[in-house]
Amino acid sequence: MEITRDLLLRHDVPGPRYTSYPTVPEWGRDFGPDQHAAALERAALTPEPLSLYVHLPFCAARCLYCGCNTIVPRDRTPLSSYLDDLEREIGLVAERLGARRRVCQMHWGGGTPNYLEPEELARLFHQVTGRFSLEDGAELAVEIDPCTVRDDHLEALASLGFNRVSMGVQDLSPAVQQAVARHQTPEITRRVFEKCRALGFGGINMDLIYGLPLQEPETWAETLRTVAGLGPDRVAVYGFAFLPERLPHQQALAALSMPTGPEKYALFAQARNALLAAGYHPIGMDHFARPDDELCLALDRGKLGRNFMGYTVAAAPDQIGFGLSAISEAGDAYAQNHKDLPAYHAALEAGTLPTALGIALTEDDRLRRWVIRELMCNFTLDFQTMRERFGVAFSERFGDERPALDRLAGEGFLRLEEGALRVLPLGAVFIRNICMVFDSRLRRNQAPKGFSRTV
Repeated sequence: MEITRDLLLRHDVPGPRYTSYPTVPEWGRDFGPDQHAAALERAALTPEPLSLYVHLPFCAARCLYCGCNTIVPRDRTPLSSYLDDLEREIGLVAERLGARRRVCQMHWGGGTPNYLEPEELARLFHQVTGRFSLEDGAELAVEIDPCTVRDDHLEALASLGFNRVSMGVQDLSPAVQQAVARHQTPEITRRVFEKCRALGFGGINMDLIYGLPLQEPETWAETLRTVAGLGPDRVAVYGFAFLPERLPHQQALAALSMPTGPEKYALFAQARNALLAAGYHPIGMDHFARPDDELCLALDRGKLGRNFMGYTVAAAPDQIGFGLSAISEAGDAYAQNHKDLPAYHAALEAGTLPTALGIALTEDDRLRRWVIRELMCNFTLDFQTMRERFGVAFSERFGDERPALDRLAGEGFLRLEEGALRVLPLGAVFIRNICMVFDSRLRRNQAPKGFSRTV
């Protein structure tokens, strides 16, 4: 498998990460609270358990690499009001879901969920469980910031039943941390990790970012050694999305040198090799897990799933998001809440869902969403399964895509067989590019904006 500089340059283009299909730029403001309510009512008609996401946007400080919807308040005054708003939203959504209240997965993200004090974490947890019923063995995950999390935060989360933790690491180089305004020593990281282990958290995940300003192979290697030495269950290695036109705080990084193109990919390859050497298995396009982890076992069975929270084994057919900017996928529709706190609050004060935009999926959207997820998760598209699920033949529905697929096959990215499309090891590096072939909406929009680069 040879990844040449020319290959990287030709395929390093802006493209979606496909946490959804259709992607967010395709959603519209003609889809509002009424349309979202109707989608939730459609979702109420099925018996499967739900997946919940709660967005907690507050942070003590802003990291300059961050692409999340966050708020750095001057004091804690907005937090109590926000918890009140979450309670209202949870109630409004629960009413529209009727008797469908079982939950197999819940994830709290941000922002910094541990910005909340332990009693506030308990208050929010009981707001959710007062309306929804957690299944035995439900996956309860929370993101934490090792720089600010305290032992009493972790103890409170464990006592509430959270069983998975994801912590940011990004890069432990002091020069990189100074550049991106994040200050997290290896000692801090180790202390928090060991406390999580002592409390019994499973599925501990660490996030790394490649392509950050001032990142160098030598110091990156030290970060990789430290992380692999700690032995988290999972490691996610994300490419830095430098989007200063959409994220104004990133403009402070513009004058700094940062790896791009082949140099940036070399950092990912370095991370991949280091993690494989440490015994991790690759999951999807940017995750790694220990061989006994649930993600590896699901991949071996061809049952790996993916939603807005990442790769998962507990993928429910509908995911409900609560909070500022949160996204729901339910009733064959996507809906996103307001990103602006006053607008979010005003909608709930008026007794309406805080929906800012969304989209109802067509039959073609549902098919293409399934195709893209199969490729992103399991690197295989089985034509017979497609026919059974959607009543269509691959050769008939995707004839227009065949020339592009043949070109990618000629590059060594994939193989078209009698009954399946299989992504080859080289193609796994460019899986976003492969999925873009099936994105009919992207083809109609010849100048996509706001996407990170695929390499």
